[in-house]
Amino acid sequence: MSYQEITVSGQEGVVLITLDRPQRLNAYTPDMGEELVQAIRDAAAAADNRALVITGRGEAFCAGADRDYLAGKLSRSGRKLGEEAFISSFTEEFAALPLLTIAAINGAAAGIGVTGMLAADIRIAAREAPLVLNFAELGIMPGMGSTWFLPRLVGEAKAKELLLCERRVDGATAERLGLVNRAVPAEEVLSTALAMARAAAECRPGMISAIKRGLAAGGDSGLAQALARERELSREVRP
Repeated sequence: MSYQEITVSGQEGVVLITLDRPQRLNAYTPDMGEELVQAIRDAAAAADNRALVITGRGEAFCAGADRDYLAGKLSRSGRKLGEEAFISSFTEEFAALPLLTIAAINGAAAGIGVTGMLAADIRIAAREAPLVLNFAELGIMPGMGSTWFLPRLVGEAKAKELLLCERRVDGATAERLGLVNRAVPAEEVLSTALAMARAAAECRPGMISAIKRGLAAGGDSGLAQALARERELSREVRP
């Protein structure tokens, strides 16, 4: 597939997807969403791939939804914002990918630039980058599973504060809250993410998927159920 709003590269089991609209601070469009879904699915379908990194070109990661599309502009395929798969139906699939997924938030991220990456396994952010959750100001309900992910990442009370009161934090604060795994200097965001991805790429085939499934089941079950699931997955990956 030929991409217009992202670029895709790969090496030694690691796929790098770059949001590529730097002139608009990588603002999200329905076309970008469709390209992301296709590229992510292609990465997951390749047996040799173990990890996926998503970053932005230029100074920003993603400045939220492009205002032209918020105002009703149609995508090349004739879809309105929110009708494309990335927003409407992809979150569960993204969270369950058999790859380790890492969001390398190299600069400012707003709206879907934040919530669209909550389903990633790991988030690395630039220390001074603003992460903006301004949905309430815009009169838009936060989506992409954010009402499920945020309370689990930062707690319900802090999620309310982030969405309704504070609405903007920098990367360093996001790390303290647990919204991102690490906050590093902007120039180190991508290299940090790629180093983690390469470490994951050294895992034996099947282990990333099995461990992700075990953690997902364990987080939503009791100890006995988690132990049973671990035994089941152990049998599955046993050489």
